[in-house]
Amino acid sequence: MHPEEALFKYFGYKTFRQNQEEIIGAILNGENVLAVLPTGAGKSICYQIPSLISKNFSIIISPLIALMKDQVDSLNSKNEIAAFINSTMSYVEAEQAFQNIAYGKIKILYVSPERLENINFAEKIKKLQPAFLFVDEAHCISEWGHNFRPSYRKIKNFIDYVKIESISGFTATATPEVVKDISHQLGLKNPKLFVRGFERENLHLNVIITKQKKERCFELLNKFYTPAIIYTASRKNAEEISEYLNIKQIKCSYYHAGLAPEERKKIQEDFIEGRIPVIAATNAFGMGIDKKNIRLIIHYNTPGTIENYYQEIGRAGRDGEDSYIFLLHDDYDITIQNYFLSNSHPDKELIQKIYSAICDYGRVAEGNVSDKAIPINFKYISIYIKKKLNRGLIYAAIKILESGNYLKIISEYEQASTLQVIVAKDRLKSFIKNSDNLIIKQILLYLLRKHGADLFQKKVHLSLQKIATELGSSEQNIHKILIHLDNLGIVVYDKLSNKDNIILISPRIKSERLHLDYMKINKSYLYHQKKLNSILDYVYSNECRFKFILNYFGEKVEDYKCDKCDRCNITDNIPESSFKYIKEIILRTLKQANRTIHEASLITILKGSSKTNRYITFDTYGTCSNYDKDTIKSCIHQMLAERILTKKNGSGRNLIINRGKFEYLFQSKVIEKNSDKDNPNYEQNLELYNELRNIRKLSSKKYMQTGYLICPDETLKEIAQNKPANKSDLIRIKGFNNRMFNKVGNDFLETINSFIEKNKKIEPTSTESKTIPG
Repeated sequence: MHPEEALFKYFGYKTFRQNQEEIIGAILNGENVLAVLPTGAGKSICYQIPSLISKNFSIIISPLIALMKDQVDSLNSKNEIAAFINSTMSYVEAEQAFQNIAYGKIKILYVSPERLENINFAEKIKKLQPAFLFVDEAHCISEWGHNFRPSYRKIKNFIDYVKIESISGFTATATPEVVKDISHQLGLKNPKLFVRGFERENLHLNVIITKQKKERCFELLNKFYTPAIIYTASRKNAEEISEYLNIKQIKCSYYHAGLAPEERKKIQEDFIEGRIPVIAATNAFGMGIDKKNIRLIIHYNTPGTIENYYQEIGRAGRDGEDSYIFLLHDDYDITIQNYFLSNSHPDKELIQKIYSAICDYGRVAEGNVSDKAIPINFKYISIYIKKKLNRGLIYAAIKILESGNYLKIISEYEQASTLQVIVAKDRLKSFIKNSDNLIIKQILLYLLRKHGADLFQKKVHLSLQKIATELGSSEQNIHKILIHLDNLGIVVYDKLSNKDNIILISPRIKSERLHLDYMKINKSYLYHQKKLNSILDYVYSNECRFKFILNYFGEKVEDYKCDKCDRCNITDNIPESSFKYIKEIILRTLKQANRTIHEASLITILKGSSKTNRYITFDTYGTCSNYDKDTIKSCIHQMLAERILTKKNGSGRNLIINRGKFEYLFQSKVIEKNSDKDNPNYEQNLELYNELRNIRKLSSKKYMQTGYLICPDETLKEIAQNKPANKSDLIRIKGFNNRMFNKVGNDFLETINSFIEKNKKIEPTSTESKTIPG
């Protein structure tokens, strides 16, 4: 069957989307493919079509059981062609899936990465000889991805054992370094790389720097259409903005992980069905949401990474209609993200103490492992360590201990109710025969049919809800009977735990002997700090918003403009000459400092607001007082993007001049080789220029016109250099006219004369003098 035939037969589409056919062709040609395609770009079809038209079945590795089930249900809507095997299935159900594969009925098998560790599973797959292996959410294999899962690291061992050659990985968000790591971890040699589709033609990206976030949300919701999602960094913010909007007569619900599951489900359904037009949510909201007409997405707080930001804005406008994106930035947002970052990277001492606290709470002696699951008691851990710890920090430490193979967090399914028969088969048969209780008989016979011999050999997982439904009883009644059977010594029954639990998978050792890669933990912190810096660079970047995103994800573009974002459509842009001026001042400041300066300190020097004695003595102190803080920040971030400046150690906000460009800067006279003392005219011209700017600023307020209309920067520079003595000299300056003279002319002449008197040593102006940077 040809790919286009399969596309129409199984999915009802007549043509492929951009890049889909090329990716499918590469896979069918036997190439290993690594595709970075954003959400909504149709990546699932890229691996489903080759699976459906190949002779043998194919394996798709997916981390999310719920989404796995949705995919299988969708594929099987007409005929049974797909199946999944994961921890929610019984032995009998898994065996049925294997039989259907052997008969050629099943072409696509979804599996969770944890299943690959089972040697019996691997043996069966090896005999069935899959045509392809596809890894969905491939970024989970990389420690540098935004959702690392240790279980993904087992995929390579499975590939080597089963001897599958046709392997491809798919992800929605991965930077070039993550792509490289994915390729290495999967053992792909010279994979064909596709990085496509990150541009969304119908999305209008905007950044607003503001502290008045509630008011701006209200304005935006009144201006643009709903449905809308407001993403917040905290549960508190989600609740507060929701309350504010409801007071303002805009119906809004909040959504976060702190709500009960049934409450979250209802809110989600109300939003999808249109009963609630606005949702204020943490990033817990959105996964699996299939609502195509979201018109507005507001980030109430700046997110921690470009990956998270892009994933969240990708939920807007999936119907192809114009949709609007607004990021409301305040520098305090970065403080919040730094707090989150610190709380996901515990230090060595804390990790050791948390390990000891868990073992002591579980009463596990050195050299032993835990017989039962150990509940994670957050209160006990804090008391044990004598320090109040938040859950995020404790979980981070546990994750690190898990990666070192010391313990394992029990998954949601592994915490399900379990049961094992502990009497011989003959005795159980006799017990069933002689029992007068009909429901006991029904339950035991049901379990024997469902689980067979497994029931006697190991603990099997139970769904009380499923048993109750099939037997026409209640969950409470089923639970009571199983407790009764446990008390009789027929079974061992463990009820579902509502707490998070862990098990030790290595015997307890002294905490000081924990062998963990603490250097890697520190490296991870610096890496994520760099990610945070990237989103800050995005906020203050002067280039097209989508160009920044495309470049970030490795989709290289040069002369690109989306013509829809705030940067492409800016109306009150600062003249390029002003940017050049500020850039030179920044370079001169860093050159005089002769060491790194923090971004915040650099701004206070230029604005003349620093209280540090050393900075007050800088020649450039206060030379940009007429520019606002955000304009200076934009210049700094533009210089970082152009690699004129760099950050110390590649992260943080400590700035230095990029030595790789140092010679270029000298040659282009951006930094003058001669000392400042050798160029007194230049310093004086600069000082006069700033005084003239102050006059223009006052006139701008008086006449309610922009400074550019009063007198452009280029003309101000000419005046500062030539220092006209009277009206006729001033009018002869290029760009100056009578209209301008009527507003600022006399004030300019008075300032120039006063300035000359004050600086008697100034030399006559000549064409040899250095110009103010333009």
